[in-house]
Amino acid sequence: AVVSTQSTGNGAEAAVAVCAGDKATATKCSQPRFVEYSGVSEGVPYACGPCPANSGHTCEECPGSAGSACNEPKPTGTDFKCYDYELKNGTFVMKETPTTCMRLKTTNTIKCNMPGDFADEKYVMKKKGCGGCPYQDKAARRCAECEGREQCNKTPIKCIQGDGSDLSAKICVPGKSESPPVKCHQPKFIEYTGFTDQKYGCGPCADSSSSSKCQSCTGNTDTACNKKIENIGRDFYCSTYEYKEDKFVMKQEKVACKRLATTLEMKCRKPGAKTNKASEKFKDHQVCGGCTEDDKKAPETCQDSVPAPIRCVVGDAKSALNKTCDNTLGQTVIEKCHQTKFVQYFGLAGELKYGCGPCPSDSKTTCQECYGSGNTNKSCNKVIETNTDYTCYDYEYKDDKFKAKKTMMTCKRLKDTAPKCNMPGKNATQANYNKKGCGGCTEEEMKASTCTECGNVECNKAYVVTFTAVVLPLILAFL
Repeated sequence: AVVSTQSTGNGAEAAVAVCAGDKATATKCSQPRFVEYSGVSEGVPYACGPCPANSGHTCEECPGSAGSACNEPKPTGTDFKCYDYELKNGTFVMKETPTTCMRLKTTNTIKCNMPGDFADEKYVMKKKGCGGCPYQDKAARRCAECEGREQCNKTPIKCIQGDGSDLSAKICVPGKSESPPVKCHQPKFIEYTGFTDQKYGCGPCADSSSSSKCQSCTGNTDTACNKKIENIGRDFYCSTYEYKEDKFVMKQEKVACKRLATTLEMKCRKPGAKTNKASEKFKDHQVCGGCTEDDKKAPETCQDSVPAPIRCVVGDAKSALNKTCDNTLGQTVIEKCHQTKFVQYFGLAGELKYGCGPCPSDSKTTCQECYGSGNTNKSCNKVIETNTDYTCYDYEYKDDKFKAKKTMMTCKRLKDTAPKCNMPGKNATQANYNKKGCGGCTEEEMKASTCTECGNVECNKAYVVTFTAVVLPLILAFL
């Protein structure tokens, strides 16, 4: 006869004995299954004989022997605790009372899991928070796990993380054996040099020495406190200098000066007549921002200067040339170029003019502007080059249908613009079609069949013959 651990419950009073009576011929022993993190299955005895039918999820069996019991209670490790979560009003909320997680002695790592960034209402918590995440859920960020410390899955704060290319808030999973983070960090914006090479992340700045390039904030569970700095102004450029042949000489290279939008004054600095040749103040970004208060105490060692000028096309329809837009110290720096708008298919919005600076006041409908750069010889406003005009049929709604007008539209276009005409589609009404025949249709209009386009001169009359039978008599009348 085989020897078996035997009990009437889940092993609390189990003892090893020889299988006897109606179990004397048993060749197997059975015992309650230990489910990792949940513990020993309740109500299953240690017994002689195999597991009852359909009890594989709570009972396990082993081949018996006369020498020793194969179904001995499995040695367990120290219990630990993790938090469970429940769905409330579409959001996962941590339960106040943590789950007790039971483990086998061979399970050395403490792990807890929690809902991930992409856990939706269909997500089901894993083992009440005990243990790690299934691979697929972890890879899909439906589940997040932490290890090395019990109750590490406490409701996490959210922070922007990484190099800043993705500015969405993500939950902060504690590092191995670490407490859950309570702060977020991000790069600092340094006037004139821009963002430091510090990344966005969870936790405080690494150490006190990083305070010059890193800043931290107190995190919360809803949104990231480390946000993108939005109010960044446009760069301006300053010339750099080198000491050469007993004097400071302006170098060809210019440096980009970064600034916040609140930094309205754009200034540079240059060497004065009595600047010491050993001075390092006129290299790299040190030329940005003008002379300091200390510099002004010795004015001949430093002088304020204007940023490198941008270039704009300046002129009119007769003559338009690429020219330098000179800045004057103490006056508003010229950052923009302007020109008359060209409305595709309809032509110039006004008299053709190009120039330095923003559009004149009250010219929003006829003028457009762009930002120039002091680091290039090219202008941001380009000379308008046009192609040959072409004609398209225009339509009017009359007598409950669209009719082609006798007077055709002359369509203007830029140099590389192919000719296109449009006409009412089969679902066109007086309310949803109000075009002039020149140019194409929007994607939405094409899908709704309120507008049809074709790619040839005067094509929006001939095409109607095969498309809309309603206008066929009208087409014939024009032929």
